[in-house]
Amino acid sequence: MNHIKPSSVSSDLLTAEREILTRVAAGGALTDVMRDIILMIEAPSHGEMLASILVTSENGKQLFEGAAPSLPAEYNAAVHGIPVALGVGSCGTAAFTGEPVIATDIATNPHWADYREIALAHGLRACWSMPILAADGRVLGTFANYYREPREPTERDLEVISMVTRTAAIAIERTRNEVARERAEEQRILLLRELNHRVKNVFTLIDSLLLMSARSATSVEAYAQAIRGRLYALSRAHELVQPGLAQSEVSDPTDVPLKQVVSELLAPYVQDGTEKFMLAGSDDVLISPRAITGISLVLHELATNAAKYGALGHPDGKLLVSWSLAEMLQIEWSERGGPVPAARGAKGFGSKLIHRTVEGQFQGKIIYRWEPHGLDIMISLPVGML
Repeated sequence: MNHIKPSSVSSDLLTAEREILTRVAAGGALTDVMRDIILMIEAPSHGEMLASILVTSENGKQLFEGAAPSLPAEYNAAVHGIPVALGVGSCGTAAFTGEPVIATDIATNPHWADYREIALAHGLRACWSMPILAADGRVLGTFANYYREPREPTERDLEVISMVTRTAAIAIERTRNEVARERAEEQRILLLRELNHRVKNVFTLIDSLLLMSARSATSVEAYAQAIRGRLYALSRAHELVQPGLAQSEVSDPTDVPLKQVVSELLAPYVQDGTEKFMLAGSDDVLISPRAITGISLVLHELATNAAKYGALGHPDGKLLVSWSLAEMLQIEWSERGGPVPAARGAKGFGSKLIHRTVEGQFQGKIIYRWEPHGLDIMISLPVGML
């Protein structure tokens, strides 16, 4: 790269940049695009230069291998996941400062104290790293040149590095924008499915509540009163599962007792003169504002299923909800006297929603046990997530 005549520098760089931009425009996996960019830029040096592109993690605190086809695999593995921080080689430091870091001799450069041994073991003596910046100034990664002898960059080297970081930024930003659009579309579809699921559930629940009220009503007035009470309780229960809406109305949200959450969610199914459900657990188990939506959503889905298919919708059905707290919050949902449990084995959207919340949001576990005499559900949630 350093042996091109000065008169040809500008045209060669323009040609190289045009070729790289053409490759970026062709699209494909980002790792393939970055690898091709590096191979293009390494070719004129005939093995003298070894290049690397590292990309930042989503939180911007680490650097991961994007492409480094000519560097030793063992070295790439050693720097995969390095922190973005001062003194973490040329790349970690460049990503942290947002400025180029030129280590002309790795053996003596202070930024290489923790990575000097492995670099020298693979014959790497110089490393120049340039941050790859997004249009808004965010650091997307780093582009680095390695050499097997100590050396300083020439003016042409710096021009080449600047050109590569510009084009690499285009490739990385485009890929991240595409991923963001895909995630937004997935979230939109998920929200539509959840909305559709909840609307259908409301109609099914109202039908169940009408039948439940009719069984115990002794007059038209009593029937109307029972329905109004249950619809009000149902609306209260739905307030608990609206993400952030109920809590946003509170200036200083506080922890809520789990018993209160369960009571309000099951209130629509109260029947005069009967004990449709029982609660057993300590009154001092508290749920934080940030966790209440997820907990409420899970319990609401279980109650909805029980009203549609199980104990809460059956005249002889009984429900016991119990909980205990140690290293984990253990919640047991036990239904007895409802329809044949085997008929409830299908996994619809509601079941997927429960699993995604318990296992994804809370990193917990949920186990269903369908028995001849009923259904038992065990939920285990790490205390730290509550």
